[in-house]
Formats: sequence, C-alpha cells, structure tokens
Amino acid sequence: MATQEEQQYLYSPVVQVAVEGSYAVGATQSWDAFMRKSYDQANQAISRQANALLLRGNVTAQEARALVEGQRNALVMQMRQRLSPWGRIYSELLKPSSSLPTLDQLVARKGSIEAVLTSVGKSRSSVNRFAATVRGAGPAAIIIQISLSGVIISQAAPQDRSRVASGQAGAIVGGAAGGAGGAWAGCLAGAALLSPSLILPVIGELGTGGGCLIGGIVGAFGFGAAGAAVGEKAGTKTYDFVTRMEWKLG
Repeated sequence: MATQEEQQYLYSPVVQVAVEGSYAVGATQSWDAFMRKSYDQANQAISRQANALLLRGNVTAQEARALVEGQRNALVMQMRQRLSPWGRIYSELLKPSSSLPTLDQLVARKGSIEAVLTSVGKSRSSVNRFAATVRGAGPAAIIIQISLSGVIISQAAPQDRSRVASGQAGAIVGGAAGGAGGAWAGCLAGAALLSPSLILPVIGELGTGGGCLIGGIVGAFGFGAAGAAVGEKAGTKTYDFVTRMEWKLG
C-alpha cells in the first residue's frame, strides 16, 4: 500500500508537468481568445453598418471616415487595452497601433470608398481560427488542472488535506502567474528571433507574429510548470507557518 506521501502524488512528474504546463497556457490565453470573440462580434456590427451605407448608394467621405477611423480603429484600440500582456504584444506585432490605416490610406490601397467599406469589418482569419481553438482547449486545460488538484487533495490523509489543499491552491495560482510571465517573455524572445533585422530574415509581420505566438506558448508552458511547483511549495510553507506559529500575548 502506498505511503501517505506517495498517496499525495500518485501521478508521475511527467504527467504533473504536462498538466500544469497545459493549464498555464490555457489560463494565459483563454481570456484573450474570448476577447477576440467579442471583437469579432463588434466587427460584424461595423460590417452591417458598412453594408447599409453601400446599399444606400451615396456614401460620403465623412460617413466612411467615421466608420473606419471613428469606429473600426477606435474598436481596435479599446479591445487591445483589455488583453493580457502577451495578447497586447502579439496584437501590436500584427497591427501596430501607431500605424492603423486611415480612410485615405485604405482608398489609395483599394481604389475606392466602396471597396474599403466592403472589407472594413473583416478580421484576420488565422487569428480567428487560433482563438476558436483556444476557447475550447483553454477551459479544458483549466478543468483538468483543477480536477487533478482535487484528486490529489482527496487522496491525502484526512489530517493532511488542509495542508495539501493549500499547496494545490498555490500551484494553481503560481501556474497562472508563471504562465502569464512566461508567455510575455517567450513572445518577446520569439519575435526577436524571427525579426527581419536579426539572423533569421523572416520578412514581414506574419514571421514576427508567428515567433511571438510560438514563443508565448512555449514560455507559458515552461514558466507555468515552474510557477506551479514554486506556488505549491509556497502554499505548503504558508500553511505550516500559519498553523504552527505560537501566539504570545504580551
């Protein structure tokens, strides 16, 4: 029969690291994925306004400018402020806020106001597909982590469950915090590696953005697993300190 200490950790270190790392990725990017869905819904509303103007047939430059610069560009900036640090960096690499296109720039590129309005509400399909995947996988990873922690707590000896629960709570918090920091650092490292100015001359925003995406996932996984381990120890130490300290009245 397994000892008390063994019963707390029936899962191999590989399984625990895999779960904790996946949880960190899910916790870090799920928020951004759901914000992307809100952004898409707002974009659809802008598309409906553009279509209404096109059907009317006499769109003025002022109306088109208000839609492109007053609504679409403003929406981009508002939604970006609500993203995680990783999400903001990734968004800036794909579409820098300092160079959001004006109506005049879009007309010069597409040829007419009508052509601009036709595409004003469209968003990047590759990002949408990734966000849709994360919206499903992210919460699943979080549920798996919480379930694993619940099993570990339930398998602990009754007198140790509070201590183990404190450690698992620390692991969950530490994994999320480590994952957020790792995603941010990994994005910067990946983007720098694939920057056109460095050794690997992958030209364009997709190369740099792809480096940020891959680096962010790797960073979130690694730092998240490490953060979970540190958080578990911190939670256990905190429990020991609080429950074993001697209160002395002067």
